[in-house]
Amino acid sequence: MSTDLNTFVSVPLPTYLVSTLLKAHPHGISGLIEDVMNNFLDNNKEDLELDGPTTGGMHWEALFLPEKTLIRTKYFGEFKMATVKDESIVWDGHVYTSCAQLSNAMRGNKSTNAWRELQIKRPADAKWLHAQSLRR
Repeated sequence: MSTDLNTFVSVPLPTYLVSTLLKAHPHGISGLIEDVMNNFLDNNKEDLELDGPTTGGMHWEALFLPEKTLIRTKYFGEFKMATVKDESIVWDGHVYTSCAQLSNAMRGNKSTNAWRELQIKRPADAKWLHAQSLRR
């Protein structure tokens, strides 16, 4: 999937900060920064006089999954992939309101630990990331 660079803004950050973040998040920090900013906007929308969420997406505990985030799991050697749309997840024609529900459905309607089973690729991520590595 190609990324449209016209939808991004470059923000200068001190090198020590970027270096520290890269040590903690070696798979890339753009998704982390995006999550922090979205959480800030969500938590301060009244003070900032925002009418609603600034972007579509959903929260999975402290993790924000923006709209168009891809979620996948491998089950019996086959990848199954879903997409975050609005405030829910769409997979195989069904809508799920939680990653736990999605993981269970994708893995044969068996109870699973979604943090261990799912991989995430947010619009700003270059690679798939294990959900557990994004958990705070």
